[in-house]
Amino acid sequence: MSNVVIRDGQDIDVARFSPERPPALVLGDITLVRPHGMAGIPVIAVTKDPTDAVVCSRHVSAACLVPGFDEASRAASAATLLRLGARLHAALGRRIPLVYGTDPQLELVYRHRRALAQHFLFLLNEEDVCWSLLDKEGFYDLCEARGVLAPRTLRPGGDPASLREPLLVKPRRKSAWAEIQRDLLGGAGKARLFDTRAELLAHPHFERLKQDLIVQEHIPGGVVDLVSFHGFADEEGELLAWFCGRKLRTYPAFAGESAVVEITGDEAVAEAGRDVAAKLGLKGPFKIDLVRDARSGALYTLEVNARYTLWNHVGAAAGVNLPRVAYDYLVEGRRPPAPPRAAPSHRWLDLYRVYRAFREQRSSASLAGWLGTVAGARTVYDAFAWDDPKPFARWASSFLTRKVAGHALRDHRGHSR
Repeated sequence: MSNVVIRDGQDIDVARFSPERPPALVLGDITLVRPHGMAGIPVIAVTKDPTDAVVCSRHVSAACLVPGFDEASRAASAATLLRLGARLHAALGRRIPLVYGTDPQLELVYRHRRALAQHFLFLLNEEDVCWSLLDKEGFYDLCEARGVLAPRTLRPGGDPASLREPLLVKPRRKSAWAEIQRDLLGGAGKARLFDTRAELLAHPHFERLKQDLIVQEHIPGGVVDLVSFHGFADEEGELLAWFCGRKLRTYPAFAGESAVVEITGDEAVAEAGRDVAAKLGLKGPFKIDLVRDARSGALYTLEVNARYTLWNHVGAAAGVNLPRVAYDYLVEGRRPPAPPRAAPSHRWLDLYRVYRAFREQRSSASLAGWLGTVAGARTVYDAFAWDDPKPFARWASSFLTRKVAGHALRDHRGHSR
């Protein structure tokens, strides 16, 4: 389905790339590849999965296979990236941009930043800020120290009685929390709400997991009150470009993954985002997650992802291509003459999550209402694109194969063997 062959980095033909328009090495999925393709930037995709649909994209010029991004695989993957980076650096006579789209990938870059910086271009936050953004307890400390409004969080060894009910519980770390999701969060979602302290303390897994958890006061609001500010800042923290967004649907409905998101022109969110970015001294790419308090309208900062995100695809479609801004700045030292403005109402959606969200919430919404979120001239999709159809075809084929295989494993009573 694609002419791109996934290699270990040593076999990639680096001579095919030009120093005038060097490739970006993209550790991420199709939502990061397509913004680069829209800007005419060559892409070398990095993946841990040899069947990854991203390598089918017409925007991918070459692909590199790494062992993975978890703690056990991190050093080996970094070594693969360094070997490829050294070859590209020697062939092109310059470093190339390194793009990372998940927290485990970001942690790999943090832990190997000095070695990677010899061959790659990227812009990270100061050391203390870097690690605080990956640890939610450290993040609350950082917000408190720098005057950023955030939900009140239980201190280590503190009494949950010091917080106002209801209580929100979520993993302390941004990676390697599958056990917490399974045993405490119901197998899905990124957090869980407990109406009372007694309910939290009575949970059979809370005591065992509490050292790896964050307990906060819950800020009331619906899905559409989950808003965000996205930007790229230079070494001095000056914003080169930014846009705002909000979630429209998630799966699961509470604390779930994004199913439909939308670009907005919300000036209150823009003002809050610029303020938080300045107070935290953010550099490079980032996404600030905020929640609007349904009682007061105040905007609380929930977390900061100091990396590229799926939002960059819809942001590019709306007129603010943050990966392109980053590429132009890192490769050429070029800044936008004026910060570009995003056109509101552009949407991104994940078709499968929309389907699952509808099944979960169909008692409260009509099918017609849900279908209205799926189609539209201003909608971009997680996998599908008319001008780049092969990744979706690969994903659909893989999905159907897994479904058929799963069905074959069920016995006549419908139970998995």
